[in-house]
Amino acid sequence: MIGRYALILACWALAGCQTVVSTNPILPDSAAVADPRLLGTWLNVSDSSRAVVTLAGARDYLIALTERNDSAVFRARLGRQGPRWVLDASPRESGVKDDWLIPGHVLAVLEFDDQQLRLLYPRGDSLKRHLDDGRLRLPYLTLANGDIVLTASTQQLTSSLSGYLEWPGVLDTTVWRRAPGAVAAAQLGPVDVPCFEVSAWREADQLFHRDPHWVGADVASSVDLGGGRTLWLFGDTWIDRSGRGTRQGARMVSNSVAIQTGTDPSTAAIVFYWGRTADGSPAPFFPDRGAESLWLGNGVRVGDRLVLFFARTLRTRTGIGFEHVGWTAVMVENPDAEPSTWRVRPLETPTNPLGILVGYAAVLQLGEHVYALGSQNPVKSHPIYAARWPAEEVRRGSLRRPEWWAGERLGWVADSSGAPRWPLFENGGSELTIHVDQATQRFVGVQTQGFGRADVLMRAAPTLTGPWSAPQLVYRPPEYYRPNVMIYAGKAHAQLTGGDLVLTYATNTSQFTEYRTDSLIYYPRFVRLTRCR
Repeated sequence: MIGRYALILACWALAGCQTVVSTNPILPDSAAVADPRLLGTWLNVSDSSRAVVTLAGARDYLIALTERNDSAVFRARLGRQGPRWVLDASPRESGVKDDWLIPGHVLAVLEFDDQQLRLLYPRGDSLKRHLDDGRLRLPYLTLANGDIVLTASTQQLTSSLSGYLEWPGVLDTTVWRRAPGAVAAAQLGPVDVPCFEVSAWREADQLFHRDPHWVGADVASSVDLGGGRTLWLFGDTWIDRSGRGTRQGARMVSNSVAIQTGTDPSTAAIVFYWGRTADGSPAPFFPDRGAESLWLGNGVRVGDRLVLFFARTLRTRTGIGFEHVGWTAVMVENPDAEPSTWRVRPLETPTNPLGILVGYAAVLQLGEHVYALGSQNPVKSHPIYAARWPAEEVRRGSLRRPEWWAGERLGWVADSSGAPRWPLFENGGSELTIHVDQATQRFVGVQTQGFGRADVLMRAAPTLTGPWSAPQLVYRPPEYYRPNVMIYAGKAHAQLTGGDLVLTYATNTSQFTEYRTDSLIYYPRFVRLTRCR
């Protein structure tokens, strides 16, 4: 039997446990959100339980729980209690014989991505002890079988439980995995792009004009290092050894980095870093490897380590002047140190017969996996493919055995699989970003589209693997109308503040002589977005 009180979502986790019920909702209506990653079929890794999660309205879920021959359906809402995701579930109907369903609400803490869900629920014995000794002050009743019924108001529950959930030893855990072949996106259609009002942010532009030696660079990717520190990753960079702040006589190197301290780029401090040759001349921060330049793509911090992805690039005298020949990655073992003292270790990467620039388009950690996206080179439609690794393997620097997205039917397949890889979407860009919009819980992609004159576009999806919406115009840079212009590398930087979302894009020119004489180009530009009210 699922349990004498089948409303207990803890029984979604562990049958027979001492349970905790609230007579009032645990989440206020205003806190409820919908996260499509929860949708689909989940299997308990330790028993035969199965849960099917569907949407019931804009912000409500239905959870159909089956264990052996018993079943129950819960209506649930998802929201925040302090830093935690919590699920407030109450019974709707049951197929349990001798049904003892009672009106009430059950609290479960969730940690999840699109393939795994960890369910953490209050331990009844710990809660009872803390209620009895006064450390937790909430009115409650104890039932004859030991189960606890909280009788506090929703406001009292919200105030008290958000802190209690962080206490050590008060939560038990079970793990659920998505059923093979089941994909959350199959339960949803496309979602709309979030609405923003957009404007140029000239005050923030000055961030990249603080060092008279660092006089402009290609692209601008960022990595949240934590503690208000942002790592900026640049491609080709102009370095003026004289410090006069001019590109006349400056030297171009193939990459550089910077550390921003403070999350608002209009007021933050920044320090730039590049390499030096034996005679003190400017050199790339990450040295070239023979004829190959390392163009910085994106990176991710996993615990105490930092992993950075690069495109291996050859200079050419034809076409657009360069050719990507593969990807590589390095690990920084001490990312909290000043970059000039970093311990950098090259990582072994698998062969790349598809020509995908892994990690050059975007890198993000979701739950227990790190996902690295890249376009297929040199396919002009820029299909975007996704590889992933367990986060702990990335932290150890093991990138040799990625999994690849192979479409909804197959899901994620091993690198050794002969199954065809499946793009997340077409018409992407070699440089873009994907992040989770916290207000709408949608995945949002930002890129530019166009060669030369280009616009900044945004698309959205309910899950990383789609379905992705068509891209929508969010900003036309003022440089669009400039002769010989090149606009590219539109990116979001979700960790920055000063707007509801902060973007950058890069500017360039098809006339090489303009590089050295025009200081208005070849600096990343900031764009500030304000959410529509």
